[in-house]
Amino acid sequence: MAEPVETPIGSVTADHFRPGHVRHQVVVGPKFLYALFNPQDKMHVVSRAFMDFVRDGDLPFRRLVVNDHIVDEAATRLKKQASIRNAGAFLETLDESSLYQFESVSVEVFGEAKDTFISWTDLDASFTDFIVASHMADLEIDHILTYDRHYDAFDVTTLPYRSQN
Repeated sequence: MAEPVETPIGSVTADHFRPGHVRHQVVVGPKFLYALFNPQDKMHVVSRAFMDFVRDGDLPFRRLVVNDHIVDEAATRLKKQASIRNAGAFLETLDESSLYQFESVSVEVFGEAKDTFISWTDLDASFTDFIVASHMADLEIDHILTYDRHYDAFDVTTLPYRSQN
């Protein structure tokens, strides 16, 4: 088992990312990807720890699922807030890695997300958040790697699990 990694949120182990039941796929949110591909981000070490735990076989995930909206938001944020080099590395990794699985958002999922976005006036989440949550329901994936607290409002489980300190 891998050693714990010291991060800005405390000591992180593989258990912080382990799902309650074994699923081999997880959606990777834009903020998680931004941190993973931007070494200057304060959560970079947490994102790297997850990837190390997956690589070492300490976690059951074999497919990291992204969609067009996730890729767009992560690449744009990387280009504008980090560098085009970081954004390019991210996009090249998606093309070259067999670990990442690209799933397109259907017209039906987009429509459902749009309707929910318009009707949920009390949630300050982005349209991308609504699309990702609707897409996760359609794909029957219940775990997402994210640092975005807006996903707590949806019927999904966010990783890494936050400690109750």
